[in-house]
Amino acid sequence: MSSSDDPTTSGRSQGVLLAAGPRHEVDAWVAASIVPVSVVPLQGWVGVVTRGPSRAGAPYEDGGLVSACRALPARAAPGLGFFEVDGRALVTVHGGGRRRRVRWVVWEPEQGLLRPPGLDLAGPAELVRLAGADPGTRDELVELLHETRVRPARMLQAVMATLGLPGTRLVEEPARADDLPGAVRVVPDRRQVEWFEDAVRDSVRLRQELGVLS
Repeated sequence: MSSSDDPTTSGRSQGVLLAAGPRHEVDAWVAASIVPVSVVPLQGWVGVVTRGPSRAGAPYEDGGLVSACRALPARAAPGLGFFEVDGRALVTVHGGGRRRRVRWVVWEPEQGLLRPPGLDLAGPAELVRLAGADPGTRDELVELLHETRVRPARMLQAVMATLGLPGTRLVEEPARADDLPGAVRVVPDRRQVEWFEDAVRDSVRLRQELGVLS
């Protein structure tokens, strides 16, 4: 096995979200982000590519993880996200309608699919449906996700290719997004970051006062 296929490779935090909603709705959602991104049209989708660490302080500095956890609004959904974070491959599922809770597929080299407690998990059939792929693709996707000896980025790219989705190279090479037609680089507004940090502090303070946190 070559070093480029070493499943122990870790430390990167990056990824791409594909949103099926109108570009202006995705742009409005991105404008409230605390993570720098590139937004680019991708063959029927709007790609939102993570381009570095969050502008917020600890423990919210991980740009890839913050991006993966952030739910699309109904008007920009549905969407599928593909992120490499701390040596794991994360696929995020954003359904349409009123429900905004992110659903997850979590995969790790040598372990395969994981079931982290506290996360809403998504199944292969849901990925196939949201991607608009042929229903028969489900079996191929299930077989792929049982593979354990590839890098997280390669797994994400393989899942995207199996589902017939664009932007596979952006998972591993996010800087390429800026060279694509229609790409726009978005840097978080400082006021937005301050509002986020204030909201987090207020939430923690409230939970402490209610006795939820020790």
